[in-house]
Amino acid sequence: MFKELKYLVKLQNIDKELLQINEIRGDLPKIVENLNNDINNLKNELDNYHNREKEIILELKNLEGQIIDNKERLKRYQDQLYLVTSNKEYDSLTSEIDAVRQEIDNAEYKIIEVNEEMENLVEAIKSKNLTLQEKLGELKVHKEQLDNTNQKTNEVQTKLLKNREEVVKLIPLRYIREYERVAKAKNGIAIVPIRQIFEEKVDKKGNIEYIPTKVSCGGCSKIVPPQKIFEIRSAKTLIRCEFCGRMLYWDNETSEVRLNNEEEIF
Repeated sequence: MFKELKYLVKLQNIDKELLQINEIRGDLPKIVENLNNDINNLKNELDNYHNREKEIILELKNLEGQIIDNKERLKRYQDQLYLVTSNKEYDSLTSEIDAVRQEIDNAEYKIIEVNEEMENLVEAIKSKNLTLQEKLGELKVHKEQLDNTNQKTNEVQTKLLKNREEVVKLIPLRYIREYERVAKAKNGIAIVPIRQIFEEKVDKKGNIEYIPTKVSCGGCSKIVPPQKIFEIRSAKTLIRCEFCGRMLYWDNETSEVRLNNEEEIF
């Protein structure tokens, strides 16, 4: 096996272990991330609600102050009606009285609207707070699960990542680029051993012989053309699967599969 292939196989074995660690963690990192995002969004919404709550309180105070001031104005205008000496003054004063009464009506109607908004806001705050508490509870549970998993895997992962860096340094950049491209497209598996099936044959004398039959890609299980098998076994160059694009190699421990007559070839 030429050295680049050897190092690529070593790199793949390291990445398989890293994939196993990610499988152990499962969706926990993403769940924790999503919960944190949900909680931050809820807190931002609650901040906005509380700010609006303060604005409404101030708005109600201003409206109530306007009504008090306008009622005082209205009383003065009504008292002045008894002092007018001409129709023109009377008409002008009654016009002012009507305008003040309209302002009072508008302010009172606005108070009703704002109070309704406040009631809805209070209910929304209660609902958001309940949701926030639920999310915080979920986060606590999943965070504890993730922390426990990380405690078991972080040390191993750190060691694997360090080993990976050392192996990557030994592989030419063009091979690394191809490896990363294929791994990204094939769920992290870029280089696989081929599988050569040997069927059991028993002659008339009872002697057992294993006859080589099909050879397949260890990734997609498609048949490997016979002319490529020798090249793969010689490991003098890099051969790729014509179907899935993965790099292929011969593994002395797993590539040879011996089947007896009772086993089925898939």
